[in-house]
Amino acid sequence: MKIGYLLVPAILLAALTACAQDWQDCKPDGSYSFKEVKDSVRRVTTTHGYWGWDMKAFHRSGDLASVAILQTLNDREIVSPQTLQDVLLIIREAFACTSRCVAAPSDRQPRVALLLLESLHNKTRGKMRSDVDETRQFLLQQERGGQ
Repeated sequence: MKIGYLLVPAILLAALTACAQDWQDCKPDGSYSFKEVKDSVRRVTTTHGYWGWDMKAFHRSGDLASVAILQTLNDREIVSPQTLQDVLLIIREAFACTSRCVAAPSDRQPRVALLLLESLHNKTRGKMRSDVDETRQFLLQQERGGQ
């Protein structure tokens, strides 16, 4: 029973230590490093859950999130049903407020994201394909100014 009481402080200490090691990756303007975006992609697609800092990283990354997805996941992983839902969520979050949130103008356009979605469209069927197509329509709407 006493182990349970020690587990929470141990987890918090480990999290703080891990964050302290990456202090050099912090950006004063609030943007995120590519490493942080990749870490968030890996965390979300393996745990199938997310934290506020993951969503914040995606909101500020724009098309960089799509590059992180491609560098983090292989073809087999990306088309598994649960992971695909996570990937589509990441893409939607990355383009939810590009004009206000994404600092790099080149990452405001969904170039890589649209190519990724086209590839996913060709690799999926049924409901999964429909979800991919809905995400593509969302990006096109955002690009036309529906932000």
